[in-house]
Amino acid sequence: MIELAKNHFKKVLNMVVNKDCKYYPCHYEGQTCIWCFCPFYPCEDNSLGEYITKKDGSKVWSCEKCFWIHNEDVAIEILREIIKLVKDKNSEEALKLFENRELLLKIKNKVKEEKK
Repeated sequence: MIELAKNHFKKVLNMVVNKDCKYYPCHYEGQTCIWCFCPFYPCEDNSLGEYITKKDGSKVWSCEKCFWIHNEDVAIEILREIIKLVKDKNSEEALKLFENRELLLKIKNKVKEEKK
């Protein structure tokens, strides 16, 4: 295998399950790591997380108990929905979609409803 392909496949495989990550497993053993950084953060969905109080008294959204987005079926379905939106865009245009909170939460709610 050529080195370029090997490096690419390593990136792809690390998104599936990155056991080399110092934080793995951040939620549970066997989780998928496609959405290491949740595109919905903070989702403010009380069934997936909660606001907690930091030492300084300020509030922050905690996803510590969220397993939903790390389930393979859910992660892949979210990826499918995002691919539909970005397939005809360049990377800059595609990244701008991640700034559209309303659009992202619409994706979350759609997938959450389908994967009950």
